[in-house]
Amino acid sequence: MFLDTLKFFRNNWLSWRLLGIVLPKGEQNHKLIKYLLWSTIVNVVATFLFPLHLLLGIFQEQPQSTRFESVAICVTSIATSLKFIIYAKKLQHVKQMGKLFQRLDARISNDNERQFYRKHIRRNVIRIQAMFIVVYISVGITVTVAFIFSQERRLFYPGWLPFDWHRSIKYYMAAIGFQLISIFFQILQNFANDCFTPKALCLLSGHIELLYMRVANIGYVNRVAYQQNRNLRELNQCVLDQKHLYQLFDVIQSIISWPMFLQFLASTVNMCMAMVTLLFFVTDILERIYYVMYFAAMCLQIFPTCYYGSDFEIKFERLHSAVFSSNWTEGTQCFKRHMMLFTERALRETRAMAGGVFRIHLDTFFATIKGAYSLFAVVITMKN
Repeated sequence: MFLDTLKFFRNNWLSWRLLGIVLPKGEQNHKLIKYLLWSTIVNVVATFLFPLHLLLGIFQEQPQSTRFESVAICVTSIATSLKFIIYAKKLQHVKQMGKLFQRLDARISNDNERQFYRKHIRRNVIRIQAMFIVVYISVGITVTVAFIFSQERRLFYPGWLPFDWHRSIKYYMAAIGFQLISIFFQILQNFANDCFTPKALCLLSGHIELLYMRVANIGYVNRVAYQQNRNLRELNQCVLDQKHLYQLFDVIQSIISWPMFLQFLASTVNMCMAMVTLLFFVTDILERIYYVMYFAAMCLQIFPTCYYGSDFEIKFERLHSAVFSSNWTEGTQCFKRHMMLFTERALRETRAMAGGVFRIHLDTFFATIKGAYSLFAVVITMKN
């Protein structure tokens, strides 16, 4: 059975194409012009105008509770747009990542490795993707329900508009239409951006484990003297796999570094704002449900990434011990020299960093929550 890791990123590529940053290949000129026009409209409205609309809305006269909501959604929107722009510039790196995954997929040859791929790697990636879909749909449903059952006419989120939407139903419908379209495309941007990182790190972690299994099994099948060359060839292939894994890590790191930096900052601010609004300003039960879902979404946006950031680090750190689990004592001198090369390279430190500042690790996840609480305490002190 042929395994293809790239299928797990099809939803990301489809989202990016709908968002206008993946030019179709081999299309006729008039179709290309239509796509560029679509891309321009979508990105002007959702990527630039909507964050500006929310940012200017903060400075309008509004109740204190609404101002906290304005700050939270504005930070989210600006971070989403910036992450999307970074991913748009890094699409060539994403393609390079795909080629490295294909090379590693081609090395999955025996039944044990295929079974591990299906039961662990494939299942975990599907769970990650399903979790993000459920989270975004849940937040979308709760904000829509809270809006529909609101006691007064209002927008989904406070924002500045060049017209007074209170004046007539036409202006109001225009304002709601603008926000609905913008929110849809920003949710799509968030989905494509945020589920990419944990899926990439999960797949990296899985392939490191497969390499560990591969190296640990060397020498137990081909134990006869004239088959020692096969063991050496297999070890050399594993050395090449190790090289590809480190290249893959470098490519993934170059893609996710700044998006995760923005995500950590945005999550800290948004968790704080959600707690303040939920505890001190919201009285409606539907609004409370929305803010609980929003807070949970902020946590779940970064938890899978931090978890697999820790997981692949641990697996890289124990990779050198795989050699000593193999039947190396019966290997040739040449085999042992290559084994030492593999072991020395496995001692390389691999830490995924967000913007060169925050480590993508479970420690950072808990530090983000602590940071949100500290910011919450500062806000409450200022409020009092």
